[in-house]
Amino acid sequence: MKALRRIVLEEAVIGAVFLTGGWYVYYLIAIWGLLDHLDGGGLRVYALGPGIHIEMVLSGLGLGVLLAVVNHVSEVPVLRQKPFGQIILMKAGLYLMGLLVVGLVIHAIFLLFVFSWEEVQGLWALMSPRLLITLAAWMALNLLALTFLLEVRRKVGPGNLSALLTGKYHRPREEERVFLFLDLRGSTAIAERLGHARYSQFIRHCFHDLTEFVLIHRAQIYQFVGDEVVLTWPAGNVDAGKHSVETFFGFQERLSEKRDWYEEEFGAAPEFRGGVERGVVTATEVGDIKREIAFHGDALNIAARLLELCPEYERSVLVSGRVQETIADEPGLSTDLQGKITLRGKTEPVAVYGVERATAST
Repeated sequence: MKALRRIVLEEAVIGAVFLTGGWYVYYLIAIWGLLDHLDGGGLRVYALGPGIHIEMVLSGLGLGVLLAVVNHVSEVPVLRQKPFGQIILMKAGLYLMGLLVVGLVIHAIFLLFVFSWEEVQGLWALMSPRLLITLAAWMALNLLALTFLLEVRRKVGPGNLSALLTGKYHRPREEERVFLFLDLRGSTAIAERLGHARYSQFIRHCFHDLTEFVLIHRAQIYQFVGDEVVLTWPAGNVDAGKHSVETFFGFQERLSEKRDWYEEEFGAAPEFRGGVERGVVTATEVGDIKREIAFHGDALNIAARLLELCPEYERSVLVSGRVQETIADEPGLSTDLQGKITLRGKTEPVAVYGVERATAST
């Protein structure tokens, strides 16, 4: 999937920068800080010359390539469904083994282009067991920290980790956003038929199939609530409304393509309905021992009400007039007014539109 490849490449860049920075921290603490205690031998010359910087940068780049390969291979569902701790240990182990290969390649490059064989032998002769142990320990610690960081980044969703780390929402702030509420049709009947354990597997597969379209359309996952998921986009993105309905239709088509598989595996084919609204909300960081970013405002209430109206109007997705204005001229979409409706809990009527994929004759 192209979207997952983009995520893998992003993680490769993060890994390359992270390890290069880690090596420079080690250099400043363990080498630069001890220069006054080193004699005028080869290790001091190496530490003050360009060779050590070339090695650190090449190691970082090598890890970036390694991350791309390992993460691409490990994206298969069997591995992604492993427990969080197992994924961290498994990937850290693969990275560590891969870095040993990268180290050999880097030294081969040094032999061919930077240092002579005698100079490399001289440097290796200066490597004490303690120095090698500290290097290995530092490398293992960096890889565990990096793997943990990347997995947490995936756990909290694209864009959310940086917001939490920088305290972007530490104080409440207003933002205009588009929200897409997705809910499984006939969930109660399916849950009764499958039982809790099988139903949880069923929902998990559905949300796994949604992932590609979340990545393609750069959605942020706001929350999962049972068989419902809420996605959001900053309204500053002029195509946010289009992305929301395209995410819905892409997900719908993927489930249709896999209908036979779901029927065979679970005896039920999933169908989702959606509600989309655009508006100003307050975004803030909530919680203490467990923190997350929360949104409050009418936009979420209206999107939820539109979702509830889908069965009544026999539509798979309904949007408000504010969203319809942004997608009315999209050639791949067609909208039709269902009416101006006073939604539950609201006093002012809201223009409600159904949305469909436009046919060739439209």
